[in-house]
Amino acid sequence: MMFRKLAVLAISAVALIAFAQPVGAKTSCNFKPFTSASELGKFYGRVLDLDTGKQLVGIRATEQTPSASVLKVLTGISALMQLPPKFTVQTAVYSVAGAPGTLVLQGAGDPTLSRLLPPHYTTYSKPARLPRLAAAALRALPVGAVIRHIIVDDSYFQGVAYNPFWKPSDRTNGYVSPIVGLAVDGARVNPDLTDKHYSGVRVTDPVAQAAQVFKVALGSQATTASIEAMPKAPLELTQIAAVTSSTVETWVDHAMKYSDNTEVEYIARQVSKWQDLGTNYKSIEPMVKVTLAQLGVSSKGLVMKDAAGLARADRVTPQLISDALAAIDRFSDSVGDFSSYLASSTSAGTLSTRFKGANKLPDGVVQAKTGYIPGLYSLAGYVTASDGHRLVFAFFARGGGVGGGTRTKLDSLVVKAYTCGARLTN
Repeated sequence: MMFRKLAVLAISAVALIAFAQPVGAKTSCNFKPFTSASELGKFYGRVLDLDTGKQLVGIRATEQTPSASVLKVLTGISALMQLPPKFTVQTAVYSVAGAPGTLVLQGAGDPTLSRLLPPHYTTYSKPARLPRLAAAALRALPVGAVIRHIIVDDSYFQGVAYNPFWKPSDRTNGYVSPIVGLAVDGARVNPDLTDKHYSGVRVTDPVAQAAQVFKVALGSQATTASIEAMPKAPLELTQIAAVTSSTVETWVDHAMKYSDNTEVEYIARQVSKWQDLGTNYKSIEPMVKVTLAQLGVSSKGLVMKDAAGLARADRVTPQLISDALAAIDRFSDSVGDFSSYLASSTSAGTLSTRFKGANKLPDGVVQAKTGYIPGLYSLAGYVTASDGHRLVFAFFARGGGVGGGTRTKLDSLVVKAYTCGARLTN
């Protein structure tokens, strides 16, 4: 905490010299007039001063609005609050008693499990790799053993795999995949970022895709192996190989910075499973409400039909989002600095092309989650203002008028908050 406070002071000192506009008679810190731009449509917003707890701006702050991907922060916060630090899962292979030549491939809801081996890579950092699992399984078997049956256990998650609140096109355009217990590379058709034929389109059957990848990785010993579903009758299993996922912190960092819809849906189900609340889309809202209650934040106005914010029926309020961001900041000693998981304009992620030109701000002063669905743009996060005050904001631009220029207008509102700091007012 002390390091962060010193860093904030250092940033503020530089910012005051290089970027801050003088706040006086010629610079209005009345926020509301800046929200009337046509590009902002119907505007909902709130700004809090984290140093004083004071609400500086509240415009439709308690009214419900669709969220878009800003909703992801609630799952990110929940994962860090609810799951153990460095939480991981294992994808495993088992032999079957009395059935030589039969392997069981068991998924555990690893959102970043990959089929790729270096030098090829996917979007995920240091993922568990299915070919390495296959190689480990072969080493555990007698030399030359023939594999005749591959049984696939994807029972880790239960319920509907593809959320009925998502459009079919959300899969074919690469926005999200079916959420299942076993998948590779987020079910992308071709996840290889070194390949000019990369494709983010998601397959309809991720389990079958993963099983086929595993079979191919087993090589000549599994050429004729059948791929089968887990039987209803219990099997006597012995684990012979496993690969461990990256940590929940790594998942959250990538999901927040890159707004990975599939990844955040997996994370939400991992948290709700940990809480014994179920593992389908209907368990997400109850899971988040548990977290909000622990943070002392009212869930009034919250409707979560998914975790990613793709569902048009999702609803939040600026007050709920800003209160959640403010509350998790108070837990930084136990769960880390949540702002570090968010995108910034100086690093890779969804803000890498934002806050440019007239909206340029000092490096490191803004960390935020972006959001877009047709008819709505959103932005929520933290800004260290020119006066040293740390502010949290939640902005939503909805309806007629929103479009390509809306992102720039939302950024300009953050710039106004940065410039005015604690003097910002409605």
